[in-house]
Formats: sequence, structure tokens, C-alpha cells
Amino acid sequence: MRARTIIPTVIAVVAVLAFAAPAARAQEPPDRQPIQLYADLGYVNLFSYPKWIAIGPELELRLGGLFSINPDVSLWIGQSPRQKVRVVPGLLASIRLGRITLGGGAVYRVSDWPENEAGEITGTADHGWLLPKAQVSYALGPTRLAFYLLFPGGRNDVAAGLTLSMRIGRPSRD
Repeated sequence: MRARTIIPTVIAVVAVLAFAAPAARAQEPPDRQPIQLYADLGYVNLFSYPKWIAIGPELELRLGGLFSINPDVSLWIGQSPRQKVRVVPGLLASIRLGRITLGGGAVYRVSDWPENEAGEITGTADHGWLLPKAQVSYALGPTRLAFYLLFPGGRNDVAAGLTLSMRIGRPSRD
């Protein structure tokens, strides 16, 4: 391409993109379905032991355009053979900011977590039946990637998890 044709070509491409962007955005109306069902596959406790693979359904109940409540039930399958399979229910309240979702909630405490070398639950903050949860997720069409933190032993003990979710059912208008 000659130097004289590069500048007009760049200007034409920028002009086409500038005029096409509002029309493309208008083709994506906000999702109006109040209930969504997701299938989750995740990995819990990324940085230390014990570790689990989490599989289960999640329901998203949208309250208006920004807020949602997400109840879920997961099977936590232990990474080591001596760990039992656990049923872990949870609840998350979240706010949607475009494709990004920020949320907070709680999950049921797994009885063998956290543990010391002797296999005992340690610390005074470790007693109770709920774990606080903070989550950030990114949605792309029917798929959502979520990174979350669980706080099993107070503010100094943090476990991280990563979940990939796939929406089930008819496609939304996202």
C-alpha cells in the first residue's frame, strides 16, 4: 500500500466503526428474563490445602436491572482420596455493572476445613456453620467466569476459588 492511501484508509475504517458502534449496541437489549439457571464447574481453595472440585447448579433471580440473588448447591469433591464428597449450599447477593458482577454472601462450612496437621478445626473464628464469601465475575454471552474469596478462619485465613458457569435454557438477550 502506498503512503498516500494509508491515511485515507485509516480515516475510512475509523469512520465506519464510529457509525457502526451505536447501531451494534442497539442490537443488544438488556436481558428481561428474571430467572436464569447455570451449571457451575469450579475449583475451591486455589492456594492451599484441602482442595476441592465443585460441581452444581446455580439459580439467578434478577431483581430489576442491577440486583440479583443467586442460591446454589454444589458437590465439593475432595482432591485427596481420604476426603468425603460434601454438599455445600450457598447464597450470593450481587449487583451487575455491565458484564461485571460484584457480590457477597455465604456458603455452608465444610466440617474438615480449615484443619491443622492433626486434622482439627483451629481458632475461635472457625466455629459456626457459615463462611463469608466475596465474588467478582465476568459474563460473556451464556458463559460466566467467577473468582471468589472465602474466609474460613477470620480475616487472616482466606481461600480462593474459580468457577466457570454455563447458562442452561433458552438464550437470553445479553
